[in-house]
Amino acid sequence: MKTTKTYFYSAIVTLLFLAMGLESFGQGKKVEKTYKWLYQVDEHVNFTFNNYDCNLIIHTWDKAEIEFRMEVNATLKTEEEASKLDAYLENLEFTHSAGNVEFDNRFWSSKKTVMGRSTITLKKGGKLRFSEFKMKGEMWIPENCNLNLQSKYSEINMDDIKGRLKLNMYNDKLYGGTLSSPLTLSAKYSTLEFKNVKDVDADLYNTNIETGDAGDLDIVSKYSDFRTGNTGKITIDAYNDKYSFENTGDIKFTDKYSDLSARISGHIRLDCYNSTVNLVSAQDMELSSKYGKYTIEGARNLNISTAYSDNYKIGTLHSLNISESKYSDYKMDHLESSLLLRDGYSDKFFVTKTGDFKEVRVDGKYIDLEIALDKELSYRFNANVKYPKFDINEEAMNVRIKIKEGSDLQMEAVKGKESEGMPGFFVNGYEMAITLRENL
Repeated sequence: MKTTKTYFYSAIVTLLFLAMGLESFGQGKKVEKTYKWLYQVDEHVNFTFNNYDCNLIIHTWDKAEIEFRMEVNATLKTEEEASKLDAYLENLEFTHSAGNVEFDNRFWSSKKTVMGRSTITLKKGGKLRFSEFKMKGEMWIPENCNLNLQSKYSEINMDDIKGRLKLNMYNDKLYGGTLSSPLTLSAKYSTLEFKNVKDVDADLYNTNIETGDAGDLDIVSKYSDFRTGNTGKITIDAYNDKYSFENTGDIKFTDKYSDLSARISGHIRLDCYNSTVNLVSAQDMELSSKYGKYTIEGARNLNISTAYSDNYKIGTLHSLNISESKYSDYKMDHLESSLLLRDGYSDKFFVTKTGDFKEVRVDGKYIDLEIALDKELSYRFNANVKYPKFDINEEAMNVRIKIKEGSDLQMEAVKGKESEGMPGFFVNGYEMAITLRENL
């Protein structure tokens, strides 16, 4: 019982001391002041700004000057400590010359809170005790300034920038205007929005970016989301990302577990693993893939080096050329010219309509091919298959050779009028299911 009372009174005393401490801080000295730095510089000055936990507004102007205003709102424990902070900031100077300026608004070497007591150690000004410490900044830079901005834990609003821009962001939010020069970007856990940008060279981690039109893009990313309007050439190395574009130039996309969507594009090279790709229109495409899902409304030529357990839904395609495929499904609304499968295994092909058809050449095992042909199309049909499953109109064909020995079938036939260079179907393999339907 005595032990319980001892603990009780100890707790009461501790709470009283804490309350007294809080009350004394409540009577601390406030520093509410805006500090200003102004430097004369060249029009194309190189400006490095290290920003830490300070919301920032960046303006551009037609003056050959850099002006920085930093508003400080702090509560120090004593008036003496408040005066020390004020004097320190009043006398603070940044490295500067006409061609190069460097600001660092993290003017302390440490800032920490232990057992409810907060201290800040100034780089050349000793240790101060505080209960509140907030900053925000506003700056004006020449419109052609080359800006190197490094920032953490801040929200930044930025005007249009004509000069080169280099950003290193960590847990920031940035809202910018139009960039007229290339952007070099490194960002983690950040969100960035621009009106329009030029060329972008970026390294992203868990970052979201949205912009209007862009120039060429060269990006390495993980766990990020990038959305833009029209772009130039695109090179991306992605991991578990989402990319969305309007019209683009050529695309090179290497990824795992990522999404890609675009409207009208140039030549496309894809090396994908467990990806989802949606394209409206593309020129020639080169593809290597596993576990992918592809929706392509229209393309000229699709060349696949390897496909494994993929799913393809294609609108209009001129030709499909596959070196190696396993366990994949191909559905095409309109195949204009040719289908070549050099080595297939347990694949399915379904073609709703064909155009000015030239050739189908299929080699593999356990292939299921169903294709619709114009009723008036003349073509050659050659097969060398073990365990064939054919659904073809032999009655309409002139069968030249048909040799069936056990499970093996060798067949050569012609439908319609024979001519040199006429369309041909060439089937070679094991347990091949071929269905040729005729459209009326």
